[in-house]
Amino acid sequence: MRSLIFRYDLIKCINVGPVHKVWKLKVRVIRLWTVSHFAKSGMKAPIEMVVLDEEGNTIQCTIKDIFIPIFKGLLDEDNVYVVTNFGVVLNTIKFKSTRHEFRIHFKKDTIVHPVQDSSVPLNRFNFVPLKKIHTESKKMVI
Repeated sequence: MRSLIFRYDLIKCINVGPVHKVWKLKVRVIRLWTVSHFAKSGMKAPIEMVVLDEEGNTIQCTIKDIFIPIFKGLLDEDNVYVVTNFGVVLNTIKFKSTRHEFRIHFKKDTIVHPVQDSSVPLNRFNFVPLKKIHTESKKMVI
């Protein structure tokens, strides 16, 4: 049930529209990692994560290397946060960790507040028939 006091946007509603919208999400970080091939090339690795909202929808988020000092140590897997003032871009990367059409990019002025909230599930599962696994793997969703 959505809070009557605070209004949060749902991940399924995130898009890039003609009017700039300031989104406000309440999400749980369910996966958090760095992209290792960047580190091997001598470049700083961005932080990637998948977040989950109270309806079980997911979206991938990226923190570019220049913003890592702002957010490093602030975000942990399994914790819930209210996040606002972030960028939204098309999800055009080759290997996608969610099926969402868009991705979130943290900016220097993205606001992240930890909250204690059990309304956001710990995980999301998407069970598929065994026959479909081979077909789905060709779509590059990991």
